[in-house]
Amino acid sequence: MNTYLLSLLMHITGLSMVAGIVLAGFLANRRFWKIYVADRVRAVAILDLTARFPMAMGIGMLLLLVSGIAMMAQVHGVYGEQLWFRIKMIMFLLVIVNGIMGRRLGLKMKPVLQSASSNDNVSTSLEPLKARLNLYYIIQLLLLLTIFSCGVLKFT
Repeated sequence: MNTYLLSLLMHITGLSMVAGIVLAGFLANRRFWKIYVADRVRAVAILDLTARFPMAMGIGMLLLLVSGIAMMAQVHGVYGEQLWFRIKMIMFLLVIVNGIMGRRLGLKMKPVLQSASSNDNVSTSLEPLKARLNLYYIIQLLLLLTIFSCGVLKFT
């Protein structure tokens, strides 16, 4: 099999993994907030289910990086001169930065949720976190859609 096509397959797989996990995280986050109002124990169970998402996303990002470097080596850096590739790289860096910020939001949410389990009037401290997490997921999904579009359209 052609090594370029194998690298491309790995690249698409990695991007699909990352995008799929972000979408699943977004849907789980929305479900969490709906259930949290009525049953906090069930809502925390959703967080336990999504605890492995960052590890799976890291695997997808590693696939993206390794296969991207392999493809660039095989085409001798020709893609680096094209506008679509440069935009794609900027979006990839923004995905990483936004992912770090989203991870920090998740870490901030845990102590607030633990204190919320004992206190019923904490919705004011959770609302900003809820809004910021929704914004994180929407930005992440839009960045990934832009990366997909740049890779498919390959405009000049």
